[in-house]
Amino acid sequence: MRKMGFSFGRTEARFGQGEAIEKKGDFSSKQNRWDDAVEKGGKDAGSGSQKQIKDANVTTDASSVYSDEALTELKFMIEEEKLAGDIYDVFYATYGVKIFKNIGASEDKHFDAVSDYAVKIGLDVDAFVFKPAGEFENPDLQDLYDTLLAQGMESLNDALKVGVTIENKDIVDIAAAAEAVGGTPLADIYGNLLDASYNHLDAFEALLA
Repeated sequence: MRKMGFSFGRTEARFGQGEAIEKKGDFSSKQNRWDDAVEKGGKDAGSGSQKQIKDANVTTDASSVYSDEALTELKFMIEEEKLAGDIYDVFYATYGVKIFKNIGASEDKHFDAVSDYAVKIGLDVDAFVFKPAGEFENPDLQDLYDTLLAQGMESLNDALKVGVTIENKDIVDIAAAAEAVGGTPLADIYGNLLDASYNHLDAFEALLA
């Protein structure tokens, strides 16, 4: 069991995802353009999220700071970050395009940021934090993962469109979650994630333009 104050490390919960997936298609003629486009959009404020956690003076009693609704939303956001990272990992293993590797690594940082904060405020997230890649406690997110993964496996272009779908959904969900906990350390963390999601969206849209 991971102790409080240590990063969960989403990749530690994976069980070889992507290694056995055969790459599809020959996209070498466009590889350089994709790689250049992601250099800006794939980098974000994930490390800033970790700094917000370390700097915050938080209590170990989550219910004294946040409502039940806010804590439920935090659990949802943790799994939503996991969903994005899990899908991007499969797409990178399949297509070998760096945008999925870079943004997938960013999603790992986001997952760690919200997971670590949940532990710091005494929230029990073990039930889903350690689930293998592609498995989710929330049934709606499980259905969404299965649907988006199938769509993205049709072609590289479809995978990039899935990236746009994921980031647009993240932006809406994160913005709503941040507004509900305004003025708290969690709102600051959400703010960093929101900025990063806009960067990710720009990167995916640039490749589809």
